[in-house]
Amino acid sequence: MNAPPSLIHIGLDESGALTADTPLFTMAGVLMAQPNSVRNLIKRVAARSGKRLRRPRHSPSEFKWSNASRRFRTEVLSALAVAEAKFVTLTVRKEGRVIMDTPDHYAYLVCELLEQCWTEYPNVQLSLDRHFTSPTQVAATNTLLYRRWPRQGILSVVHVDSRHSPLVGLADFVAGSLYSWRKRGDETFRLIEPKVIASRDEGWTRIKQKWLGDEK
Repeated sequence: MNAPPSLIHIGLDESGALTADTPLFTMAGVLMAQPNSVRNLIKRVAARSGKRLRRPRHSPSEFKWSNASRRFRTEVLSALAVAEAKFVTLTVRKEGRVIMDTPDHYAYLVCELLEQCWTEYPNVQLSLDRHFTSPTQVAATNTLLYRRWPRQGILSVVHVDSRHSPLVGLADFVAGSLYSWRKRGDETFRLIEPKVIASRDEGWTRIKQKWLGDEK
């Protein structure tokens, strides 16, 4: 009998805002078998940055793609590129729409992203950025994810503050770099592109129809 696939840890985060009048929204997952190996990655980059600039070190929790310097972003992605990590990405074309930020819509996007890898990696410990704070919304999101997860797999979901989860924090940098590349042509994303095992570019209308239809 073949041994079941080992557990994979996935940190997931997004860039852009569903409800904003913007053309794109991106989402990324960082896949690792041993996430402890990158637990201090951002902290180490922050320490080097503080020494180089001869200023007090910032807490690593303060650094996200949106507030980091270009040099800091480059160092984080360069370090991540040589780590034992893989990435899956999703670019959502909003098609001139404002997307309501609801548990079902968010779950559809997570499924659209992870469908690209859940056949190969069905046993997953999934860490999501704390997108919702209401217990009811968190439960609704989880229910939708569990219903769609492959039956042969095992899924565990936690909703965490990205500042306290290294994998989610790194997923923020991956999603942010993808967003900047797609929107402004920022080629920092190219540093990690060879480690992207699956990517998808899809319109919101099709994504919603696909997963809404799956509920019936």
